[in-house]
Amino acid sequence: MDFDKVIDKRCSTRLFTDEIIDRKDLEAIVNAGTKAPVGKGLYANMAITVITNKEYIGEILEEAREVANNYKANPIYSAPYLIIVSAKKGHETRLEDTACIIENMSLKATDLDIGSCYIRGMFEKFDKKARFIEKLGVKEDFYPVHGLILGKTNEEIKGKKHHIDVNYID
Repeated sequence: MDFDKVIDKRCSTRLFTDEIIDRKDLEAIVNAGTKAPVGKGLYANMAITVITNKEYIGEILEEAREVANNYKANPIYSAPYLIIVSAKKGHETRLEDTACIIENMSLKATDLDIGSCYIRGMFEKFDKKARFIEKLGVKEDFYPVHGLILGKTNEEIKGKKHHIDVNYID
């Protein structure tokens, strides 16, 4: 797909089917994330965990509900895939780097007609000692920063009208 078309089409998806994403496509999405810019080139300070196990995603959701004290909350919109971007403790540009990594993955998902949505708030509420962190397989001094949910959708993925004021100063 043409890059400008991908940019125009990208939007947050919050309604997913249980259809399986081809492993090759999932790997292409993650690979796009690994090519994102990272502050000072400290790529070793970042980690990506791809979760395809519905039970584990459910455990993370239950812990999120506990933390929020809202047992009906669904901050991951029942998505069948969850990608968590973690950073090394003390990594100064973790928020910016995570945003770049997730944006790259989101754009690649759009290119492949796979729905995605950046998940921030849920992870910001977790303590660095959250129960689910142990299972992520990241190094001990890493912790989750934000996530990306993925899945096939029955809705047509089409961009929304976006507007940000722009000023040119010549």
